[in-house]
Amino acid sequence: MSHEPEFLLREELQGLERFQAVLDILAAGRKPLNEIARAVAVDSRSITYRLQTLAALGYVERVLPLTASEAPARHVRYGLGDAFLRFWYRFVFPNQSLIRANPAAAFKDLIAGELESYFGQCFERLCREALNRIYLKEGVGAAYKVEEYWDKQVQIDVVGLRHDIWIDLGECKWGSVPSVPRLIAEVEARVKLYPNENNATLGRLVFTRRPVKVPKEGTTPRFLSLEDLY
Repeated sequence: MSHEPEFLLREELQGLERFQAVLDILAAGRKPLNEIARAVAVDSRSITYRLQTLAALGYVERVLPLTASEAPARHVRYGLGDAFLRFWYRFVFPNQSLIRANPAAAFKDLIAGELESYFGQCFERLCREALNRIYLKEGVGAAYKVEEYWDKQVQIDVVGLRHDIWIDLGECKWGSVPSVPRLIAEVEARVKLYPNENNATLGRLVFTRRPVKVPKEGTTPRFLSLEDLY
């Protein structure tokens, strides 16, 4: 089981070792091309070839920040699209010798402390997938696309860009929510930084791990817990 990803990749890639470092760095989250190139210590041409090869096989995803007009190619980020590889390259690949020597200690000292951060990233992906299902359930008739948005000022975890002049902007909170009013204020601050080029109506969504008590019925933003998504 511990070597299954390598067996799988070796069947499809010649010279797997050239791609291992790319997969390893992407396991931590989506990153821009220049950051990947620096981390792997190769030139942009070589890293582009590796990323394109992995993307063609369906292992790497190429994502742009979602707005009404397509963002320039220089803003693209790359990430691991395969859930199994994301977990394996984040936790197993860099710690194989320690896991073989003492699995319990490796888990306690190297993996357990990173799991909440990893689950938080998984939760963001789940929320984006869930918004697609929410739109279907609520009968949204317009075409739409769901992704995320980022620039130098702000990161927005979920963007639901609809062709009925409506955009949902969502914040994902896997950890605890000590103050709902403060969270609402944070969401509003992020919404103001989103480039609403077509002056669309902006919906606010907050996805939380556990249900939270909102101040009153109909409060903006709309709160959805993990239980609600299921």
